[in-house]
Amino acid sequence: MVNHQRQILDALLTAAGRYVSGNELAKKLQISRPAVYNNIQKLSHCGHVITTRKGLGYCYQKSQFFDDAVIDHYRTTTFPVAIHAFASISSTNDYAKQFGSSQDFTIPQVFVADTQTQGHGRLGRHFYSPAKGGIYLSILIPLQNRRTIHSGLITTGTAVCVVRTLQQFFPDEDFRVKWVNDILVHDKKCGGILTETISSLEDGLHENVVVGIGLNIDSTDFPDQIAHKAGAIVTNTAIDKNRIAASLIDNFFYMYQTYTSGNFLQEYAKLSETLGKRVQIVMGNRTITGLADRFTGDGALVVKQDSGEPITVSSGEVTKVYLPGNGYSG
Repeated sequence: MVNHQRQILDALLTAAGRYVSGNELAKKLQISRPAVYNNIQKLSHCGHVITTRKGLGYCYQKSQFFDDAVIDHYRTTTFPVAIHAFASISSTNDYAKQFGSSQDFTIPQVFVADTQTQGHGRLGRHFYSPAKGGIYLSILIPLQNRRTIHSGLITTGTAVCVVRTLQQFFPDEDFRVKWVNDILVHDKKCGGILTETISSLEDGLHENVVVGIGLNIDSTDFPDQIAHKAGAIVTNTAIDKNRIAASLIDNFFYMYQTYTSGNFLQEYAKLSETLGKRVQIVMGNRTITGLADRFTGDGALVVKQDSGEPITVSSGEVTKVYLPGNGYSG
């Protein structure tokens, strides 16, 4: 069955801000003018913002929800991915892991949701995921030849990609990164990254990797228990979040193709809210205290302990990182 709503949406997106007349749409799709109007109304009721001008026709403005076709339209690279959009989901990372364990696929899969009911970060910590205010996106990547994944590099590389994207849309904001996976702005956490692997039950080798990105763009009403350390980037925005999601995907795969080189680590260091600061790093029952000195070539952190002895800490060992006396208290 022909999906006229999708065809009209594609035509309006392709017009790139130009008004398209009802006659033009009717002729192109071989349907009546009333049918065009009815399908435009249905698209509007779904949440697509489409303006109408007498004598000009229809013009696509933005979408108030995530749509796989809209995201794909706004992408500027040709790296192949399959996009799946949801109004609500328990957790995009959990869904991606289930998908990776039960489905056959050869290209990366992207899952994006308007809200998460069980969003979480490292060690199962809750991630605030309200509707209409954020981007909750997970990328599922099949590992060719079941090669080893370098979690320290892929997480730090993703952090750089996230900041590059946010700087594109919010150039007046000062984004910082707290090692290893927190995105900061206004001395509060506005985003986080969660990298997880899916291993074979037979031999334990990695088969897929999932990279989750959670961002509070213009979320509000943060719960009291996290309001002191979590926040949104802006109070409100008219930017179509589908555009931001598309840019995240493009920036990520541009980085991912060469991420093992660590060629982004210098940029990561410049964005770091951790380097040069006094840190307390909790690793299970052990706590390391000292000065964050530098990052290694694989994304680990070198800390000069109070004793003067340096120690290298990898992200996989860390339970929590504190920055005593810093503006961010998370």
